[in-house]
Amino acid sequence: MADDITLREPTAEDGAELHALVRTCKPLDENSLYCNLLQCSHFSETCCVAEMDGRMVGFVSGYRPPKQADVYFLWQVGVHPDAAGKGLARRMIQHILARPVCAGVTELNTTITKSNEPSRALFASLARHEGADMKEEEFFTAEHFGGSGHEAEYLFRIGPLSTPPAA
Repeated sequence: MADDITLREPTAEDGAELHALVRTCKPLDENSLYCNLLQCSHFSETCCVAEMDGRMVGFVSGYRPPKQADVYFLWQVGVHPDAAGKGLARRMIQHILARPVCAGVTELNTTITKSNEPSRALFASLARHEGADMKEEEFFTAEHFGGSGHEAEYLFRIGPLSTPPAA
């Protein structure tokens, strides 16, 4: 366990630091700074930042899709190399799932490319830890990305989840 790491909801003031952190977490897609500011403000209840020694070393961004009340969609997860190997990614995810805003969530969804082995391993580990099934299906084909060279993204569905919401 990483006792020297603090988990919390982000604020708009975290947007620029989050934007810089993403650049250190390859192969994550870089979003605009404006997008990161929205994640840290409009979606703060379903996102998490991790701090160690006063600096951001991890984040999870996600939301509850409006038409899927039982789903938490995890958009991105990143951990700075300085905080790697501490189980931080799973800890941040479970921190969010335990929040009251995630009451009623029974399934986590995320998308991952075929080549992103670290993310595939993380979510397989999360599924095992939750005692949940994990299903994979193609979601966005390479053609959806308009010839940009982006790989297809596969939807991973993990559930039923066992992390209880906070009381």
